[in-house]
Amino acid sequence: MSLKSLSTVFLAAATLLGVQQANAGVNATLWGIYSNDVKFSPKTVENAYLELEYYGQTGPIDWYGYFDAPKYFGGNDNIKGVWDKDGSKLFAENQPKVSFNRLTGKDLSVGPFKDWFFATDWIVDAGGHSNNSQNTLYYGLGTSIDTHTKLGMNVNVFAKQQWENYGAPNSYTSDDGGRLQVQFFYPLYSFNNGASLNYFTFTNYDFGSKLGDKDPNRTNEALVSTHVFSYNMKHLRLFTAARYFHNGGQFKDGAVANWGNGDFVQNSTGWGYYVAAGYQF
Repeated sequence: MSLKSLSTVFLAAATLLGVQQANAGVNATLWGIYSNDVKFSPKTVENAYLELEYYGQTGPIDWYGYFDAPKYFGGNDNIKGVWDKDGSKLFAENQPKVSFNRLTGKDLSVGPFKDWFFATDWIVDAGGHSNNSQNTLYYGLGTSIDTHTKLGMNVNVFAKQQWENYGAPNSYTSDDGGRLQVQFFYPLYSFNNGASLNYFTFTNYDFGSKLGDKDPNRTNEALVSTHVFSYNMKHLRLFTAARYFHNGGQFKDGAVANWGNGDFVQNSTGWGYYVAAGYQF
C-alpha cells in the first residue's frame, strides 16, 4: 500500500464515520499517540503514530475500532512503519458486537447479566510480506454485567481463527486456543465546563494455544492488562495509559533468541506506557 493510498484509506474512513456520526450516533477521534516499552514483540518498541478511532451504536450493533499508521511520527529500530521499506502501512483492530436484547426486542437478562452479545475482535497488520503481517479473528459470546454502581463491566469469551501471524508456527490455524477479555469503565469526575475524567481498563488473557509446543521461545498463554485515564472535552481528548505484559505476544520472557543478527534475551514481561492527544469529529 503506497503512502498516497494510505492517506486515501484514512480520508475515506474519516468521511464514512462522519456520515455515520451525523446519521447514526457513531463518533470518530483522530489521535496522535506516543508509546514506549511496548512488549507485543520480544524487542521493546517505541512508536509515535497516527490513529483514527471510531465508536458508537447503530441498532443492535455496538461499534468500536481503530486504524493506525505505525511509526508515522517516528520510533525505534524495533518497529517498521509507514515510511520503512516492507514496513507496516496500516494496523487495524475492529470489535463490532451484536446485542441479542436489541436484536430480538426482548429482555434476555439473567440476574446481573444485563445483555448478551455476539462479539468479535478482528486484528490486521498490513505488513510488506507474510512474515511482517497479522490477520487474527476472535469470535464468541459477550455479556454486560450490572454492578449496581457507576462501574460498567463487560466480559467476552472468544475462540480464535489465525491466518498470518508474522511467520509464527501457528499461522493459518483454525483452532489455536481462545481469549478471555474483561473490561471495566468508571466515570471519575465531571467538571462544570462539561469535561469529564474517566478510568477504563481491559485485560486480555490468551489461553489454550499450542504455539509454545511448536517453538521453545514462545508460550501457550499470554496476558495484557491496560489501564487508561482519559480527559474528555467537547472535541479535545487526552489520555495516558499504563499496560502490563506477561509474555506479551506469546513470547517467552527471558528466553534467548536469534533473528539472524546475534543472540538476544527476549523482553516480554513488564510495563509499557502511552500518552495521546486527539480531536473528536
